[in-house]
Amino acid sequence: MVDGKKITLNGREFIVPAAPLSCVRRYHEVFEGAAPVTILIMAEIIHATLKRNYPELTQDELENDYLDVANMRETFNIVMNVSGAEAKK
Repeated sequence: MVDGKKITLNGREFIVPAAPLSCVRRYHEVFEGAAPVTILIMAEIIHATLKRNYPELTQDELENDYLDVANMRETFNIVMNVSGAEAKK
């Protein structure tokens, strides 16, 4: 288990580690604050990050069972902050 920040998404506790380098490379402009952040990009970054500690977690499961419009932005901001990047507001 990679160290990170604990969060609860729809009743399940997760430990959010820093984003993997492969994700940072793919979305470097987002991590640098130079690109707009869409819902799809947020979901992909969150998924890539959580998979470090939860390799069985599918994108479909994450989006249907744990992420929703009420917790997505907060979760994305946690991923960005744990990763050392500044989340866009």
